[in-house]
Amino acid sequence: MRWGIALWAVVMSLTLATAAAQAQGGQFSNVTAVRACNQSSKVIMVAKAAATGQQQNGKNIFLSQGWYELNPSQCITLWTGPLANRYYYVYAESSSSHWSGNYPMCVSEKAFRIAEIQCGQGYVRRQFNQIDVGGKSGVFTYYFQGS
Repeated sequence: MRWGIALWAVVMSLTLATAAAQAQGGQFSNVTAVRACNQSSKVIMVAKAAATGQQQNGKNIFLSQGWYELNPSQCITLWTGPLANRYYYVYAESSSSHWSGNYPMCVSEKAFRIAEIQCGQGYVRRQFNQIDVGGKSGVFTYYFQGS
């Protein structure tokens, strides 16, 4: 009986640990890739960001990268699976428009790869859109539309 209770306790601990890991960045879906498609009439430059799974001073560290040029009607794969995060972030701009959201991330004017909490010298913040891949499967496509 003691072993049964001990085994049950281990199984419950693993179940709770798995749920906690997913809440922090475990595998959330069966998404095999995240891609972005340009449905606007303009050439756009795309930046992407995702949590690294690391923290500094109690804050999540995000890795932002860019720029990826997308012509009208063109698509690009931004991440390939298995994906460890539920949320991914994208931002785009053209010479006269931008596609932004509510999630501030660091970018640079030139090609960049930034893993910081605060934007250092030479970087600026842009408001990224959030992509939720939770519960989805296959290739997830995000569309930049409009202007």
